[in-house]
Amino acid sequence: MSARIVLVVEDDALLRELIATALEVRGYTVQTAGDISEAKRILRSVDPDGVVLDIDLGPGPTGFDFAQIVSKEAPGTGIVFLTQLPDPRFAPTDEHGMPTGIAYLRKSALADLNVLYDALDVAMRGQVTKAHRHDLDTERPFAKLTTKQIEVLKLMAQGNSNAQIATARGTSLKATEDAIRRACAAIGIDGRSDGNTRAKAVAQYLSVVGHTSANSEDQVSLH
Repeated sequence: MSARIVLVVEDDALLRELIATALEVRGYTVQTAGDISEAKRILRSVDPDGVVLDIDLGPGPTGFDFAQIVSKEAPGTGIVFLTQLPDPRFAPTDEHGMPTGIAYLRKSALADLNVLYDALDVAMRGQVTKAHRHDLDTERPFAKLTTKQIEVLKLMAQGNSNAQIATARGTSLKATEDAIRRACAAIGIDGRSDGNTRAKAVAQYLSVVGHTSANSEDQVSLH
């Protein structure tokens, strides 16, 4: 058995197995889980040295929730978030925020597996640096969006109408429409055009974030 055990938590079965295989080739002993329930069971029975963890694991608890469990029940365990999300603000829920001492890699980094190997190694040694925090990269997608603009785009991508977004945010319909126009402009889309504006904005948002949380009819709702 390897001197290091790693738990991979990823809801995409194919990607989960690809990551596991890559780590096994590197010499790690690997356990895998597709959801938080399974991950908790493995954590308590195996006590891994490191965890490679997606943030958005579908309905239910997020990777943030599991990271909190790991930090509490298995302190000293290295954690690497491996996610499509540019930064934690794009998560479905991020009430826990970004824990300290944790590496954060975008899944596009898997093109070079050495990036994952290095991040996992430093996380397990408690030596994570800015180089292992892609969420701090100023050149990451949507880096210049404000938290408010991200919230508006997220609600649009979930299929909410302008009126529903106004209710969710506690603002007037006019203020919401203005916020949507500003959010669209911030990602390079002319917010003054017709209904295609919403579809274009949602498509661009989903292409970066990777969520598919609403059907196309909902996503192009105008009112």
